[in-house]
This record gives sequence, C-alpha cells and structure tokens, in this order.
Amino acid sequence: MNERAEDPQDALDALHAQCRSLILATLDENGCPHASPAPFVRDAGGDYHVFVSGLAAHTRHLASGRPVSVLLVRDEADSPQIFARARLSQVCEVTETEVHAPAGSALLAAFAERFGNVIEVLRSLPDFRLFRLHPLDGGRLVTGFGRAYDLVGGEIRPVGPPSAGDAAQD
Repeated sequence: MNERAEDPQDALDALHAQCRSLILATLDENGCPHASPAPFVRDAGGDYHVFVSGLAAHTRHLASGRPVSVLLVRDEADSPQIFARARLSQVCEVTETEVHAPAGSALLAAFAERFGNVIEVLRSLPDFRLFRLHPLDGGRLVTGFGRAYDLVGGEIRPVGPPSAGDAAQD
C-alpha cells in the first residue's frame, strides 16, 4: 500500500488522457440500473460525447433524457492496488446531437481521429446516435487510499473522513 501520492490535478488529467471509454450507469423506464462501457471523446468544455448503437439498451436510456452517471477508471493492469484504483465519477445531463448537423460532423471527425477508420463504418449504420454528457457537478475523484476529492467550480477539494456530527445527521 505504499502507492505514491499523486497530485490530484495530474491524476485527473491522466484519467482523461488514458481512458478511451467510460462506464455509463443508466436507468431503464422501470428504474432498473444498467452499466455498460462506451468509447468517448471529450470536448474543450469538459463534456463527454458517446457514439452508440440504437441496438444497445443504454441508447434507449440515454434518449430518455434522464441523467446518467459516468465513471472513468484507471486500468487494472496499471493500478498498483486494486482497492485504490484512480477513478472519477460524475453525474451528467444528456442531450442528443444530430449526427448530420455541423456539430455532429465535427464530433465524428474527433471520434475518427481518436478511434480510426471504424468510425466511418459506424457512421454508415443507420442506428448509431451521438449523445453529449454534460457534467452537472464536478464529480468525485479518487486517487488512492484516503485521497478523495470533490471537483467543485473548477477547484479540487479534499474530502475528509466524516465527523461525529455527520453521523448523527444520517
């Protein structure tokens, strides 16, 4: 457990740079949770964009407009301690981007740059849809044991252990 304490901003930047997919946590129409991976691109404003098949359950859930949770997590092979994997979770609002609109074309160009020629194949399939996931809050970043941070208004704030007063309020 002698994992080196990493600067939280460096850890956050590394997650964004190294992760090529995120884990989506969506809800179906009955409120049942569904977790699934989706490749993503991230824009300059910090929004995630996913290009997903209409055959996937998560696409129906995204199209409903209900908020989703996303998780970026360091690869197990690159994590010295599996219980303390670096990760970022955020709740996001969902909007669909028209694939044939200028914004959609620009995003699909970014997908092609990041993922290669497969995007041209996927783009030709009629069921693929493009969604923007806009973080509603900054999220929670964990970089190791005892190293959790809330992202609030562009700041990275350490999260401490609950105080005795916090337990009484639960």
